[in-house]
Amino acid sequence: MRRARFLPFALAAALAACSDSGAPDTGGVKPPSALTIIRLPAASQPILNPVQSETCTKGVECELNIFFTDPLGGAGDGYLRLRVHAASLLKHPDGSLFQVGETVLITVSVVDPTQIYFEFQPSGLTFDPAVPAQLRIEYGETGDDLDDDGDVDPQDAAIEQVIAIWRQEQPGQSFLRLSGVKSESLDEIEADVLGFTRYAIAY
Repeated sequence: MRRARFLPFALAAALAACSDSGAPDTGGVKPPSALTIIRLPAASQPILNPVQSETCTKGVECELNIFFTDPLGGAGDGYLRLRVHAASLLKHPDGSLFQVGETVLITVSVVDPTQIYFEFQPSGLTFDPAVPAQLRIEYGETGDDLDDDGDVDPQDAAIEQVIAIWRQEQPGQSFLRLSGVKSESLDEIEADVLGFTRYAIAY
């Protein structure tokens, strides 16, 4: 049974400026020093494929997935899914438009196996705003201990209300919060993406 959604007033006030669960993006920007990226517990399952590549073709739907390892060493729970629709590919990194049938090798890498933090390549690839790619990241492996302090308490419930997917254009640069849809019952967040860079679940 999932924990009760209890939000102490003082903690709510401290975190309210970070995000709204499922609400439109309000332009939140934070430097790396002010952002907390959600961490995976030390006892979490290893990541099966911390680097995943797929060749995607304009006109054909494409999907990349990263999984945790199951107890038998195979693919276990999902961690990340990137879905590129048939019409999503817009521009190559050099700025030229994709034509139907043209391909690109897309690679997703885990930046740090202890954090929910990913890098997407090739840098400069862009998607059609009318048909964006869809990114889904799951955080269930945290076991609801979102502050990674060894227990599940009201502070974790408060953090879950404000976490979101954040985008970082280049290492060291500020992060931009994305609008997205969060499912607390499924422990996942989904957002549209228009280009390749770094993405994290954070607050």
